[in-house]
Amino acid sequence: MPKKVAGFTILELIVVCVIVGILAALGLGSFAGPKEQAADREAQANLKLISSAEKVYKMEIGQYFPCVNTTEINNNLRLMLSTSDTNWRYKVTTNSGNTTFQANARRITNPTSSKVFCINDTQDNATNTGCVAPW
Repeated sequence: MPKKVAGFTILELIVVCVIVGILAALGLGSFAGPKEQAADREAQANLKLISSAEKVYKMEIGQYFPCVNTTEINNNLRLMLSTSDTNWRYKVTTNSGNTTFQANARRITNPTSSKVFCINDTQDNATNTGCVAPW
């Protein structure tokens, strides 16, 4: 009489894999909301930094400085925003006399989201309402 080998059958392994796959799919979907909220907070925090740096620049030089990308923002406003960040694109626009500014953050990694946050020289917090994106 042959020995009976203890172990799992292929059917049992397939059932377990299917169950684990279903649970993983359900779990990953629940993390999308907090991930988007974290990305939004990142943009709002960076816009506050840009706003503060613009106000310091105006106190030192007498006018605001327009910047077309993150590298210019870092170089001219003495910030250290990540230039390898793939979530947001930042831009600062000024009026013709450089007496007012608006800083914008536009989401670039999520193709389904066209979020834009902005802050200007009269605001203390970044918002996503009433933003006119200069792109």
